[in-house]
Amino acid sequence: MPAQPEIDAFRGSLNRCLAQPEFLRHFYELFVASSPEVREKFKNTDFPRQTRVLADSLYMMAIAAQLDRDAAAWAEMDRLASRHDRTGLDIRPGLYDLWLDCLMRAVARYDPQYSREIETAWRETLAVGIEYLRSRH
Repeated sequence: MPAQPEIDAFRGSLNRCLAQPEFLRHFYELFVASSPEVREKFKNTDFPRQTRVLADSLYMMAIAAQLDRDAAAWAEMDRLASRHDRTGLDIRPGLYDLWLDCLMRAVARYDPQYSREIETAWRETLAVGIEYLRSRH
């Protein structure tokens, strides 16, 4: 579980990034270009909607990272995991590494305060949710 300073650094950085409409658009450009498998998964995606969903999911993952598994945010993580598991979108566990790497490239570009500490805050905050999604595949 990340410490509160990492969560706060993540949220501040996320807010700075999301203040720039190009941030998530750039992330998806990187991610879709990263592999044929990802391109196939996103071929019929409504990207304006998808970027809104991702923004909400990033905040939710930060909340879940701070709370016990019986908290309400984890019910939302369950829904997200079901959507991404073998019977849903079938997002195999290895794609989360690629997802996070592309996300970090976008953060590095769009957060004017980006630093090694900011990167660590993102990785530690999102690791809890990513590991949960992987475990539910």
